[in-house]
Amino acid sequence: MTATISRRALGLATLGLGTLALPFARTAFAASGTAITVIDADPTTLNLGMTTDYTAGDVSAKILEGLVWTDRNFVAQPSLATSWQASPDGRDYIFKLRPNVRWHDGTPFTSADVVFSFTDILAKLHPRASAMLRRLQVQVSAGDDATVMFRLKDPYAPFLQQLSVFDSPILPKHLYAGTDIAANPANQHPVGTGPFKFASWDRGSSITVTRNADYWGAPKPRLERIVFQIIPQPANRITAMETGDCDFASDFYLPKAGELQLLAAKKLQVRQGVNIPAIYFVLFNTEAGPFADIRARHAAAYALDRPRMVRQVMNGLATPGYGAFGDGFQWLLDADSTYSKLYPLDAAKARSLLTEQGTKPETRPRLLYDAARPQMVGTANIIRENLRSISLDIQLMPLERAVLNDRLFAKRDYDMALQSYFSAGDPAIGYHRLYQTDTAHTMQTNPTGYSNPQVDALLGQAVSEPDRDKRAGIYRELQKILNVELPALVLYDEKTTDFASPRLAGVWPGLDPRDQWADVTISP
Repeated sequence: MTATISRRALGLATLGLGTLALPFARTAFAASGTAITVIDADPTTLNLGMTTDYTAGDVSAKILEGLVWTDRNFVAQPSLATSWQASPDGRDYIFKLRPNVRWHDGTPFTSADVVFSFTDILAKLHPRASAMLRRLQVQVSAGDDATVMFRLKDPYAPFLQQLSVFDSPILPKHLYAGTDIAANPANQHPVGTGPFKFASWDRGSSITVTRNADYWGAPKPRLERIVFQIIPQPANRITAMETGDCDFASDFYLPKAGELQLLAAKKLQVRQGVNIPAIYFVLFNTEAGPFADIRARHAAAYALDRPRMVRQVMNGLATPGYGAFGDGFQWLLDADSTYSKLYPLDAAKARSLLTEQGTKPETRPRLLYDAARPQMVGTANIIRENLRSISLDIQLMPLERAVLNDRLFAKRDYDMALQSYFSAGDPAIGYHRLYQTDTAHTMQTNPTGYSNPQVDALLGQAVSEPDRDKRAGIYRELQKILNVELPALVLYDEKTTDFASPRLAGVWPGLDPRDQWADVTISP
């Protein structure tokens, strides 16, 4: 198995290495500066202007860049912008762009690329940025080739944090203007300004990026190549890290039991804790099916054993669901309306609610989830067992990620579904999209059909208020509503554990483990 994994990871046919045995190939690549990092599946696109898919971000964050990047203290740092100024009222921003930057095809980067990216791509297609840009009626203009100006209708507290590559990637106007952006070939072989260039994609096997010798940050990048090895089986991802076949794995791809195994071995570098708050949740279709009735949603909340999920699925590397925004942001929590107070485990209460609602025993709601993610598989099985105890027989529907996203977001063809969201450093960036009204079936945005004008108004106030204490009060009001109306039920908050080979240096400078790989090095 080891040799097979290595051949797939290194893309031997693409790189001209024939069928070399693992030890020889691994040594040769180490000398040339190749890092091998774990991913779980092919992304549907590498255009970060139209997806928040984790794997797409993992690959394309090495190729594309934003105006800024976010460090581990949640502070914006210069990237394609070297400096910026904000007006006292927080409504106007002026960014100075980095000089002498070129796209990977040699075309100069200018302010026209930034304006086009925001107005023609992000505002229309990005799951998170589009909502922010629409609500704030953001106007983007170029002062000259090296200056970009943003005017916001209202102040927006996390504006700078939302200008990173994961929410606001800058894409090449000369390749996208006048095209069908969603179908543009560059989505599959992106051209960026970042430290690495797209090299190859062997579907189902690996994606390779190579060093950008003309990078504006020269002599960076330090690595010659990054290979993203696609390993569908969770146990094999653990094995690849344990044996040294792979050099890096983010928590997102790893089963929690396997993480404990890697921690016990003490062979790898580890970053552990709540680095970026992240919630795992079950969505309810509030437009059709049994969960359109709030009593069925409440019944599920009483029946689902969230502490058991933490123990058995996450192996203790999580906390049971606290409320609508999780517990990762301590400053906004509302201790008076937590799930533990509202919905203690009570199967009798759950059965009573279903009886009152009139749900028939033969009703078989469909539960959709990502078949490649072990946390989702384990959680789905506990949900089925929990709901069987109240005579609700769930149909488990494990799906490939692209199919899941189509069923969930485009078609809303489901009853329950499992998802997870990262906050990206602020609840407004990562979590608002769960609850804000969305009639456009936007990818990665509220597929439940839930719509509450009061909630929409409070979400708007929460992003416009610069004072954090006042923001906290708004979020507490939101929790009082959302924890009762339950379009989604947060099952647990993740404590992330990322792993790196001891041969790697310079990992984890940013808030997101996928970000800022230009300074990463690897020793033989």
